[in-house]
Amino acid sequence: MSNLTIKAKSLCLATLLLSAGAANAQSNWSIGHGYASGGVVGAQYQWLHDDIKWTAAVGLVGAAVGVQRSIDDARQHSIGLAAGVEDLTAEDGFFVATYQYYPSGFANSGWRLGFSAGMRREDESSFFGSVGETETKPAIAFELGYQF
Repeated sequence: MSNLTIKAKSLCLATLLLSAGAANAQSNWSIGHGYASGGVVGAQYQWLHDDIKWTAAVGLVGAAVGVQRSIDDARQHSIGLAAGVEDLTAEDGFFVATYQYYPSGFANSGWRLGFSAGMRREDESSFFGSVGETETKPAIAFELGYQF
């Protein structure tokens, strides 16, 4: 079974588990940039339950699943984790820790700003094919989005 098939099945399973675990939660949408949004530009579906937010994103060049937890009483700051694939810099996957700042609040419509840092797996290949050598590299990204 190819790595792409394994990754696709893993992301589908994670999305199903997230949706089953968050069936009674409030939900909303976000568009944005960064690993947690699926790469360059993506749409993120969010399930909120108290101070926890589960996410599933599909972007122009990737896909991701994640979880965030609000860490302050005003519910403007959160920390979390995200994992997925992104064809430009992490075609063999990434796993990052995230920090997000919500000026309007964790569950409210408005901007979200933050960053992610962790590890990514990248295949040293050309545009038309894979060389077969995969390297683990650091991943750092600015996150910007708007949630509805």
